[in-house]
Amino acid sequence: MHPVPRPRRARRALAGAVLLLAACLAGLGAPRPAAAVYDLAVTRQGAGRVPVGILGLVSQGASEDAIDEARQVLMADLRRSGLFQARDLDLHVAQPPDQVLKPFRLRTIGQDEAVEVLLWVQVTRRPNGLALVGHVYDAARGKRVAGRRYTGPDTMLRVMVHRFVGELIHLYTGEYGITHSRIAFVSDQTGTKEIYLMDYDGYAPRRLTTDRGIALTPALSPDASRLLYASQKSGGWRLYEVEVNSGARDAVPRLGGLAISPAWNPKGDGYAVAVNIRGNQELVHVSPSGRARQLTKDPSDDVSPAWSPDGRRIAFTSNRGGSPQVYVMNASGGRAKRLSFGGNYNSEPSWSPEGDLIAYTCRRGAWFKICVVPARGGASRAITDGPWDDEGPSFSPDGRHIAFASNRGGRHDIYMMDPDGGGVERLTYNGANNTAPSWADAEER
Repeated sequence: MHPVPRPRRARRALAGAVLLLAACLAGLGAPRPAAAVYDLAVTRQGAGRVPVGILGLVSQGASEDAIDEARQVLMADLRRSGLFQARDLDLHVAQPPDQVLKPFRLRTIGQDEAVEVLLWVQVTRRPNGLALVGHVYDAARGKRVAGRRYTGPDTMLRVMVHRFVGELIHLYTGEYGITHSRIAFVSDQTGTKEIYLMDYDGYAPRRLTTDRGIALTPALSPDASRLLYASQKSGGWRLYEVEVNSGARDAVPRLGGLAISPAWNPKGDGYAVAVNIRGNQELVHVSPSGRARQLTKDPSDDVSPAWSPDGRRIAFTSNRGGSPQVYVMNASGGRAKRLSFGGNYNSEPSWSPEGDLIAYTCRRGAWFKICVVPARGGASRAITDGPWDDEGPSFSPDGRHIAFASNRGGRHDIYMMDPDGGGVERLTYNGANNTAPSWADAEER
């Protein structure tokens, strides 16, 4: 049976000291927009993106390389948000626009350039690092509606830009997007399979495990503060939990036999996992106190659970019908409904944060592909194609992207794409095999 890890995805706004280190966030006392509120669900359905104009991305003692990096991250974050269509207006406004331009002038720029939002960003050299200031203007009114300031070492510049764009998305939608989310994955770059963590755009990867063996099926908690994974570190397969910030690791109390493919529930206060019970894999729910409750009782193997965003249902892979297929059942267990019917191999489900779609690995001919199917049942469709393997989908916390592993470049690497299969971007470039992505929201509030 092909390996079938997969956690689910959940959107949370939990506080947690995750990545910013010495960087800080401070509002600049600007009012919030009165009516400029956009619905991300609408843009997901194909509505046009909000046109954004960059008034200036300027330096105050910062290097040209820093400005170039800030510009690259800013434009990429805005594009990947799925909400904004941004372009540089080539105006090079050197000072905060509301200090040097009257509202009428800002309104005129908005009208002439056909944009609804204006941005101005300044990167400043400080004795111990950098400061980034970002201003947001409502082009229709010519008024500043938000301002943010961040400070930190030079290495945190990308994070500062991610934070600014995340705040911009929240300002106009009430959601934070994915700019501060993270992806855990398996990589063999040290010669053995270990678990790594990286920013959503593939930057700042770091190793979370040093098991020097085989570590598999990583599952980030909904706030990306904890990680569950299976490892052979102790000789046999065992489940471990890692505190992401400190690196502290504990072996999960034994649940029976082989335990693999854990998946946190949407609240992050318990998880489902496949455990070998009397010779076959069954799904078990483990509470925060460690109490285990068996969810499936079938002579076939049931693995790779994925929670619905409301926590009421679980998708999973089972060969109870003769071949691996995706099923759905109530989170309390009981009767399961088969969801996948196309082909003789379907596995690794990932539930979308909106609850409407389930992505999974499907076999089409000689190749593994990514398929999607309505969560309530219906026709499935493959969203990737080509003479290579695409596997292990994981929805982004905002539902606008899917991470997956593919060997289209020779080795397996982590990629992201839109839920319709478009906009494919490669995220890992370490020369190793990288698989089993798990995507979670790590935004501090």
